[in-house]
Amino acid sequence: MIRVKTACLFIAVLCLGSAPAFADTVFADGTFNPADYASTAPFTSDSSVSLTAGQCASCGNPGNGLQIVGTTNGTATTSGVGAAEILLVNTTFSYDPATQGAINSISASVDKDLTSSYPGSSSSVIGNTFRPLIEQDGIYYLAAISGPGISSGTTTGYNTIGQSGLVAADFVEFDPATDTFLAGSPNFDGDTMLFGLGQVFGLPEAPGAPSSLTADYDNLKLVVSAPEPSSLLLMALGLAALFAVARKPWAGRLSA
Repeated sequence: MIRVKTACLFIAVLCLGSAPAFADTVFADGTFNPADYASTAPFTSDSSVSLTAGQCASCGNPGNGLQIVGTTNGTATTSGVGAAEILLVNTTFSYDPATQGAINSISASVDKDLTSSYPGSSSSVIGNTFRPLIEQDGIYYLAAISGPGISSGTTTGYNTIGQSGLVAADFVEFDPATDTFLAGSPNFDGDTMLFGLGQVFGLPEAPGAPSSLTADYDNLKLVVSAPEPSSLLLMALGLAALFAVARKPWAGRLSA
């Protein structure tokens, strides 16, 4: 009996000591076919700001890509910052934690080229952010991954912007109707998720001084990591073995 107990303990230790393996689900898009995307209505803060978004045959890296252009037309009566944003969800990038496993983390990357045309000082640094997106239960969540900034009248050229190990807290609830970040995060063990990207522009407004920002995207890639079902089973077997060892009134114990 002592040998049986020792064997059970050994098996349990082996099972519980094995780190779970993770299965990757990879979503990738190098064409940005409009048929694959659903977009929110473009948000603009006032009538002097406009926004366009769509597939571009000549601005990819290489080939087809996504081009988003925000502009101010110089008709603002006072100086300030105009806002423009749009969210694009790839309806083919679907993941269901109930059948595919609770998400451990997400890696996201994209090739992005940002071009600016701003009035005023060319020494001003313009931020450049990739915002991977999750839609869950009709609510949108955005993460923020910083890329190289630029000055007025310049372009970054294509750079790969990405980050691995994104967790639920890295994605913040966003209301596209009001251009507002809220306090929520997605549930990585909840309902089905769709993925995509968002673009949020802040454009300088000044009377008689038009400005623009153009963001070109290509080669969007999202990698969803979840524990392998086999590794979860192994851990469950280890827990069961430990429970059996702890509860069973072993007979034939040695005595002095």
